[in-house]
Amino acid sequence: MRSAQSFQTLLDADPFAEFSVPQEAKRVLTFLRGANWAGPELPIERDGVQILKRLGDVVLTAYVPHPKGPVFMVMLEKAFGKDITTRTLDTVRKCLATA
Repeated sequence: MRSAQSFQTLLDADPFAEFSVPQEAKRVLTFLRGANWAGPELPIERDGVQILKRLGDVVLTAYVPHPKGPVFMVMLEKAFGKDITTRTLDTVRKCLATA
């Protein structure tokens, strides 16, 4: 469980600012259960998906919707396993606004 303050700190840091992400791309945060798990070397880019960076137990991903469906989720699960939680940056902002 994360505190509202930890989410606010993450958003205040503007974690996607350092990356070239297409304007139409969705920005997502993936929360890992095991922060010490090594994972793959990043970034990974394919099919309009950019798995950009890991910040502790949070992975930054951007994707452009793809005709094959949720390609980004398949890539995230392959890279980090199925014990993950993924939310769009907009959803995290909305949750903070109601907290």
